[in-house]
Amino acid sequence: MADDPNKLELTHNVESRILKSLRKRKGVATAGDVAADTGLGYEQVDWALQQMLDLYKSHLDVDDEGNLRYRFDPALTRRGADPGRTWRKVKRVAWRTFVVVFKVWTMAMLVGYTIAFILLILAASLAAIGASASSDEGGDIGDAVMLPFMLVARFLEYMFWWNLFSSPNQGYYGNRRRRSRGGMFGGMGRKPYQKPSKAFYQKIFDYLFGPELPKADPLAPARAFAEFARSRNGRITAADWASRTGQSLDEAHNALGASLGRFRGDVDVTDDGTLVYRFDDLMVTADEADMRPRSALAPVWERKVTVPSFTGNDKKSNTRISLLNGFNLFMALAVLLVVQGLPLAAVIGLGWIPLIFSAMFFAIPLLRKRAHNKRAKQAEVENERRQALQVVFESAEHGGIARPVPEAAIPPTFQNSFLLDYEGDIQVTNASQNVYTFERLATDFEDGRRAREQANEVVFGKTVFSSDKEEKDLDEEAMEEFDRRLAMELGGDVFEVEQAQAAYAQVGR
Repeated sequence: MADDPNKLELTHNVESRILKSLRKRKGVATAGDVAADTGLGYEQVDWALQQMLDLYKSHLDVDDEGNLRYRFDPALTRRGADPGRTWRKVKRVAWRTFVVVFKVWTMAMLVGYTIAFILLILAASLAAIGASASSDEGGDIGDAVMLPFMLVARFLEYMFWWNLFSSPNQGYYGNRRRRSRGGMFGGMGRKPYQKPSKAFYQKIFDYLFGPELPKADPLAPARAFAEFARSRNGRITAADWASRTGQSLDEAHNALGASLGRFRGDVDVTDDGTLVYRFDDLMVTADEADMRPRSALAPVWERKVTVPSFTGNDKKSNTRISLLNGFNLFMALAVLLVVQGLPLAAVIGLGWIPLIFSAMFFAIPLLRKRAHNKRAKQAEVENERRQALQVVFESAEHGGIARPVPEAAIPPTFQNSFLLDYEGDIQVTNASQNVYTFERLATDFEDGRRAREQANEVVFGKTVFSSDKEEKDLDEEAMEEFDRRLAMELGGDVFEVEQAQAAYAQVGR
């Protein structure tokens, strides 16, 4: 008696037995092989293997008689597995903690010590200014006494947008009558106060750690995939998805297999052996306007990788920040090397502490610059690779015929990897020139096109369920983990970079 599919369940015991069989067979088996190895019922094994296609890196082969062969990664690696994830997470948490602590320390040190050093310098000359001003008939002694406090106030205004002396519609020093006064500060408030685009303290943080970008959407890869599937009438081949992500054909098959469970997909096999991944349910819509042609995800070579600005600040702001910290560094060195007879507490407080902080303040951007330059180089290489991919994929989009690609059209760095990743061949022309052909890509593109043409007649307006898979109740944490793994399979690193670029552009505006 056949097992009722509605009552089947992939328990830990069933999965463990099947994994034991697959390990013995190095990941390649049919449902009959596994049933014979485990003693489980054929229907249960067949159903369980279909569920495990979503969980483990795998492929599904179909022969000319419709028999299924399951090919799992010999290591039986779960989709989205990330061996170093825990260690990287620890490092990220440690870095974020350091950033928060150093930001607080920065405000205490950079602002506090700058003000302290200004006051010390002014205090040393205040007596002379007062003596000189007391002999003047104009009585400017009041302005002289207020000088250090006004400079500190102006510094705080610049740092935090605080407008201490006027309303937003007035100048720094109040009404017209006060601005027209003579004396030392008579002309300082003539220009109205204008709030800068970014507070100076935020520019300091960006100088240290780079501009902070909004968090990337973990569902962006899945959303991009679903929209692309809809734009292709729910019919996608590995070549289609590889042309959008830059993945190899094997990686694209893994990504599409991982998407079957999420989007209730199925697989058709053409006479040429091409796997066409079918997502009928994605085509069902309640809005007839949604039946219009959709804008597909652009090919990967049309989406260039860029590296966000190192600080996000203009050169003038970075120069001011460098001078500000340089001032503290200079004063700390002066306390340690020039001033004599200070108590130990003053030497530590006014010398060593600001010296250590100022050195770290300059060291952090210098160390970060190395990583920034490395990312810039990686982006340059990736853009070169994407440009070369355009030649490869466009050579295969000609009615199932792969046009030869001259060897010189593909940079030597990528030639071997392209041949392996896209199942290419090397041929020698009559002129003794090497050319590359990518017949597998051409077949995939053509079979996908034909499948989409046939799908036009049956998909729209019909509710089609391509599988009997029941959705599992997952708690929020488990669902987030599932989304993370699926995003990795779909080329999440590609979309994460592009999200960061878009977010940075939005921040820049």
